[in-house]
Formats: sequence, structure tokens, C-alpha cells
Amino acid sequence: MPIKALKIKVSTPTGPIPSGRGFYQLEEEALYLPLHYPVADERFFSYLESETLSLQVDGQGRLILAEITIPRRRWTVRENLVMPEKAEPADIRFLDFRESFPAPAILSDRTRQNILIRFSRGPAVHNYFLAQNLIAQADADSRLAAIWVSDIIDDMAGREIAAWRKAVSTGTPPAIPPR
Repeated sequence: MPIKALKIKVSTPTGPIPSGRGFYQLEEEALYLPLHYPVADERFFSYLESETLSLQVDGQGRLILAEITIPRRRWTVRENLVMPEKAEPADIRFLDFRESFPAPAILSDRTRQNILIRFSRGPAVHNYFLAQNLIAQADADSRLAAIWVSDIIDDMAGREIAAWRKAVSTGTPPAIPPR
């Protein structure tokens, strides 16, 4: 039986905001959202999944990778999709492991460079930086309401994601490819 909502624990961050980015793999028609924590060991420990979204977490419950398997041509376009203007830095931990959940809604702007992964229709009351280019929204009961992703990069054969991983692991600012 799937869980109804993803529970999270939000606390004051002890380090910098993690690096994160959306990479749309053109040949796979999948969106990868890797996160890099400069002071943490990012080893896969467990997962949370739906039919269309997989969330991989480390042993401390930090999100290290999200994968959306819905081709972007099937993302629902919303004309008035506007990312939150403000978000607070936070240390976000997922409290559930090895569970399934209902497939979230995937909403996109017209350019398909910014998306909203909506887990519930309930109101989000807090906006937190999950990583650079990723904002998590929580409801009043500390459940994940949504994840916003900005500036998605088209990638072929994993070249852009590999360059990004190399840049963040060496501490150099990742280059943003031209559009």
C-alpha cells in the first residue's frame, strides 16, 4: 500500500546549500536531478518511488538523486507557472524509506525549462532550498508538497551531467551551457 504523503524533517542548515541541477536526457526522455553535498558522503541507501518518479536518498535521509521517467512532451504545460520568489536555506531529510507513493503531477512552463513536481493539492506554507535550482515546498504538517526545478539543461549521452559532476566534485563553479 503506498504512503499518502512524504514526511520530511526540516532543520537549520550547517553548511552551504547543495549543488543541484536538472538534466533532461534526450535519448532516454528522462529528467535527472542530481544533488551534491560538499561535506557529505553521498552513497545510495534507500529510495522512495512512484510509477514515474524515483527519489534516491543517502543513509541520513538526504535526497541525492531524483529521476522523472515521463517524457517532457507529456508534462502538463501551465501558462501561469511561477516559481516561488523566496526560499529559506534548510537541511531537509526524508523520513520514509523503501516506500511507494502516488505519482505526482508534473507541471511545466511553456519552455519546459522549469517544472513543478506536485505531490499534493494542499497548500504549501514553506519554501526551502533543497539545492541550487531546486526548491522544496512543505505543508503545515511537514510533508513534501512540491519540488520546483529551474533552468533544466538538455543533455545528450550524459555529457552535461558528467561535466557538472566533475565541476562540483572539484569545487569549481559548473559552467552553464549556452541555450
